[in-house]
Amino acid sequence: MEWVGRVLSGCQIVDKIGEGRMAVVYRAYQPHLERWVAVKILRVAEGEDREEFLRRFRQEARAIAALRHPNILTIYDYGEASGTAYIVMEYVPGGSLKARLTGHPIPWPEVAQWVIPVGQALAYAHAQGIVHRDVKPANILLARPDWPLLADFGLAKIIGRAGGITRPGVSVGTPAYFSPEQVMGEAVDHRTDIYSLGVVLYELLTGQLPFQAATPAEAMLRRLREPPIPPHCFCPSLSPALEAIILRALARNPADRYPTMQAMVDDLLRVSRALGVSPPTSPPPGVRETTVRLEHLRAVSGPRLCVVETGVMIPLPSSSEIVLGRSVPTSPSLPDVDLEPYGASMAGISRRHARLLRCPDGWFLEDLQSTNGTFVNEVRLLPGQPVRLNSGDLVRLGQFTLLFYPE
Repeated sequence: MEWVGRVLSGCQIVDKIGEGRMAVVYRAYQPHLERWVAVKILRVAEGEDREEFLRRFRQEARAIAALRHPNILTIYDYGEASGTAYIVMEYVPGGSLKARLTGHPIPWPEVAQWVIPVGQALAYAHAQGIVHRDVKPANILLARPDWPLLADFGLAKIIGRAGGITRPGVSVGTPAYFSPEQVMGEAVDHRTDIYSLGVVLYELLTGQLPFQAATPAEAMLRRLREPPIPPHCFCPSLSPALEAIILRALARNPADRYPTMQAMVDDLLRVSRALGVSPPTSPPPGVRETTVRLEHLRAVSGPRLCVVETGVMIPLPSSSEIVLGRSVPTSPSLPDVDLEPYGASMAGISRRHARLLRCPDGWFLEDLQSTNGTFVNEVRLLPGQPVRLNSGDLVRLGQFTLLFYPE
């Protein structure tokens, strides 16, 4: 079925932004909350019992939607329409960790800001009895460069039917990040996520996967028979302590891995401190709300900016020139629109970052030689060269994303 242009659960579906074996993802707009969302429509496998699939979907989706963690993508809604199962969730325009992979080692301070929060999110989910089953860079979205969000929790279980309420002998997940027990089609528990996060950690720190092979099938067989290539073979400067953590996470026998994800996170934090790397922190209160309720939003009419991460509306003053930026304690002057209360410092916004120009023929945006750049629909602006804005345009100041509405 073609969904673009249709309305599903109050969401106007605009375009397709991703497609995989298990689902199709669309960008959509919720007019009543004036925010962009992602709508994931799940595929029912050929020969699948649709009623059984929907029963399993309802059971798992309720548990997944209840997860509340700063590093887990928020589920806004889920349901069924004409026998089609769908999930409505946060829209993250920043892309995924997969785009950061270059085939070369990434320094630990940068890796730490991604892997440790994801490990903490997994530890939280495991404590709620939920296993991810498909931890991989493509499922780690970046709300900001230093703020990962783990997506697709439990989706493999809903669709793949592995273990528990599902059919034995069916492997789910992504082959490059499979645990040995997934390769064998055996029942899995939280230790499969430990293994998969170990593969992600290995790849980030070395630029390579732990099992080199010509085909995915050969790589899967190798992990059943051989130990992984020692990470220092690809990255000689790698800390021995980090290598020990990786190899323990990648133990072939689940009993030889970390007993819990929290134990692995604790070791990563311990090594970070020993290497002089400050542990990553969750976003400060107010920067991200896990849910946005209509009654908490003030009705804002006229020209305004919408904070993509929270749905908060910021009215624009009636001036012909409006400076966007952040307040600084040492400076008495304030920008016309102060973004500091919304997390501007963490997002790298300059004191005088950009300027909106209200002209007779429309609105324009100009970069004011900001440190981290001004972008419109992900195209960077040249300082001093105003660019026309249209309704719904994505405006990014540093790592702070807004939607522009002229009326």
